[in-house]
Amino acid sequence: MKKNAWIVSPAPFLLTRPTVSKMTIVTAATLLPQVLILAYVGDIPALVTIAAAMAGSALAELAYAIPQRKKAFTDYSALLAGLLAGMLLPSTLNPVISLVVSFTGVLVARNLFGGAGSFWMHPVAVTIAIAYISNAAFFPQELVTGDGIRSAGEAFGAFKLDGFAQVPYDQSVTGSINAAFLRLFGIKLPEGYITLFWSSPSVIPAFRYNALTLFASIILIAMDIIDWIVPLIFLATYALLIHFVSLLPFVSGNSGGDILFAFLTSGTLFTAFYLLPEYSTNPRTKAGKVITGIIAGIAAFAISGPGGSPAGGAFTVVLVNALNPVIEYLENRVIASAGDFA
Repeated sequence: MKKNAWIVSPAPFLLTRPTVSKMTIVTAATLLPQVLILAYVGDIPALVTIAAAMAGSALAELAYAIPQRKKAFTDYSALLAGLLAGMLLPSTLNPVISLVVSFTGVLVARNLFGGAGSFWMHPVAVTIAIAYISNAAFFPQELVTGDGIRSAGEAFGAFKLDGFAQVPYDQSVTGSINAAFLRLFGIKLPEGYITLFWSSPSVIPAFRYNALTLFASIILIAMDIIDWIVPLIFLATYALLIHFVSLLPFVSGNSGGDILFAFLTSGTLFTAFYLLPEYSTNPRTKAGKVITGIIAGIAAFAISGPGGSPAGGAFTVVLVNALNPVIEYLENRVIASAGDFA
């Protein structure tokens, strides 16, 4: 049966968003500082993992395009998918495995869930999910456990029990922030958050440089490369659940959960700004985007809990994307009829 297409009038149109190629190039450019830092600090394993993942994604693009006699790499999205996958795979992973899982994930996502530019399941999230399901030992362990939270009283305290390495300037910067700003509000920032914000000690590159990810998000939103609704609603929903619910199974009383720890671990910010806003998987209406953001926040809380999950972000995206057909049905039958297009 022929798929019904959206019918539009032949009236003049004004292109208000960047082209797919430009969106891909700008997104890749915002990741370049993180890659350059990896090179500067001499993290060769991470760079090799990224290169292998990009090679696997490129091979998947060729395997998809050649049999259908289509041009490959027309919008560079396959290379971006490989770059993102490489950033989300552990640097300790064998390069051959990185190549194979990237090839498999991208090829599966494009063949089973739509072609280039129309897939409704994010190929990068599929890649990470396949890698984790095939062998969870490839990934680092959870940063915190239930017993650790019960002992320390909160997630970050449980993380610090393991004595993670802090950057040399963590203590001085934390002290300056507390003295200059936070003391006015009676708040004290514990040492260690600066490390998580700037150079988190993770073998997964995407989890390390939260400051650069946050700065990149400003560029992506300002240039209209991504929509701000899904990331904002996702983070807000996740933050509310972390604050009010996350410690209930572990700590008695009304102590709030640690939102900063949840945001600065599990690749939460990277997921929010690089995976969830993918144009092919995003709803078309404002209401649909809000629903997606809420579902993503709930899914992240259910999967990653108070934070520290090695692959929770990818599984969050897979779960949300799996509900895309339902959201599209609601858009077509209910929301679109009201003309509430974003």
